[in-house]
Amino acid sequence: MGGEVPEPRRLSRALSFGCGGVPDEALHLVMGYVDAPRDREAASLVCRRWHRIDALTRKHVTVAFCYAADPARLLARFPRLESLALKGRPRAAMYGLISDDWGAYAAPWVARLAAPLECLKALHLRRMTVTDDDVAALIRSRGHMLQELKLDKCSGFSTDALRLVARSCSNCDS
Repeated sequence: MGGEVPEPRRLSRALSFGCGGVPDEALHLVMGYVDAPRDREAASLVCRRWHRIDALTRKHVTVAFCYAADPARLLARFPRLESLALKGRPRAAMYGLISDDWGAYAAPWVARLAAPLECLKALHLRRMTVTDDDVAALIRSRGHMLQELKLDKCSGFSTDALRLVARSCSNCDS
């Protein structure tokens, strides 16, 4: 009469698509084409297997507030990141509504990025406090792999840090 109740066998076949019926290789390929962060997040909630495959295939992560995520946990979850964007102070800081010593320090993230994250090629820091020591540590540990470093509306570093970045750049003529 109205809706038909599916047979148990049909239902189990439909459910097996999500968590067991598709080979890992196929899921890796499909997840590689899902770029929208919200779509990837939704797919990672299907089951533990999809969560694991999302973690292994995710290439870019944006952390909207640097204190909202633990650097060690984020980098352990996404071991093959190629690009990371970190945002620090709220936008109100641009209008002088938040004091300059409010925080959003890059040091904890730089310390973790010095670890074995081999795939990281791009780092974007926005509205964060980045010291010369942070830049030096980043260049020492990631300089050979890092292709792009954006310091957008960041403070705390000097021209010495920029000089160090320029010297380590393989595309620059020194």
